[in-house]
Amino acid sequence: MHTNPTLPLPPLPGPDAALFLDIDGTLLDLARRPELVVVPAELPGLLRQISASLDGALALVTGRDLPSVDGIGQGSRPFDGLSVAAEHGALIRQVGDAAPVGSLPEPLPAWRQAADDFGARHEKAVVEQKRFGIVLHVREAPEAADEARALIESFIPEGQGHFRAVPAHAAVELRPVMADKGRVLLRLMEGAPFAGRQPVFIGDDVTDEDGMAAARSLGGFGYHVGRDFGGETANVRAWLAEMAKRLTQRVA
Repeated sequence: MHTNPTLPLPPLPGPDAALFLDIDGTLLDLARRPELVVVPAELPGLLRQISASLDGALALVTGRDLPSVDGIGQGSRPFDGLSVAAEHGALIRQVGDAAPVGSLPEPLPAWRQAADDFGARHEKAVVEQKRFGIVLHVREAPEAADEARALIESFIPEGQGHFRAVPAHAAVELRPVMADKGRVLLRLMEGAPFAGRQPVFIGDDVTDEDGMAAARSLGGFGYHVGRDFGGETANVRAWLAEMAKRLTQRVA
């Protein structure tokens, strides 16, 4: 991926910003399988630099669970030291401590078994079992997409209104209704170090739209990689690099 120097990117936030960033498809290029994403060497340091300049008001807001976040980069834990809202905000980790957001339901054992059975039938599909959800990835098994969607949707009635099916990039996910990126942004904005700042959310997927809307509802900004960054994660990283430079110059 290459940056487009002629593409007008969003204005850079100031030192009063609170930055919320999706990971896959926003900071990192999507891969055939979640564990195969590549982390550009400069990215972890760049994010830590921005976080320090914002007094810690930077959070990664991702659909991944915490072990998956820590496993990015072949287990190198590239995002250690940063706040993470995992499983669409079902779990928040700040300064090393992870806690669930309220009392959320977990998938029934029968659902987990049915998902594993789906994976056994479709060897190229990936079944991602999270604490609060299940994802069926069909990027390498597109012929199984309809079956995956139907399976996840079949769990909803038994979930008694506590779960919903959410489409994603070549995947379909079961997750609690109360776990979404908008709710977790609003929750984080209530406390330090985010409170009183202007929220900026960047994402690329339908699951990120809630976060964008929540940021705008607080007088901030919600940016979409496709609409605002030309569909290139490299443009997001270049924008972040300029933000880091601007913030450093202000301090100097």
